Amino acid sequence: MDNKLEYKYIKDIDKNKLAELFSSVGWKTAEYPNRLYNAIKNSDLVISVWNNKELVGLISTISDGYINVFITYLLVKPNFQKQHIGTNLMNKVCEHYKGFGRRILSTELDKEKYYNKFGFTIDGIVMFNKDWSDDKVN
Repeated sequence: MDNKLEYKYIKDIDKNKLAELFSSVGWKTAEYPNRLYNAIKNSDLVISVWNNKELVGLISTISDGYINVFITYLLVKPNFQKQHIGTNLMNKVCEHYKGFGRRILSTELDKEKYYNKFGFTIDGIVMFNKDWSDDKVN
């Protein structure tokens, strides 16, 4: 099925399509479509995967341009998983940021082995100060 899919390097993605994608994997971010839209639009790099007009996958990053890149999102709709879409997206990002001192991501503990195959290892901890107050319009 991957040969029908189109990989796009765009940041301006309809917020309803973003919310639908994020909701499909159960992420709370889907509840904040305005924040989500702005976060994607203001990312350093966004690669999205489309099956016709359906958004089925996405990876995004923020970066200082030289040393640090943080992979903020990697997600694929459940009915498109196990088709190497996530792997293709990770490989594209790793190649794009080749030579950066640190490629950083946070994930659930049960996903550690998946990211190990891209050279990611646990090194320190990630700390959060969460604020999921009302969705912001701008």
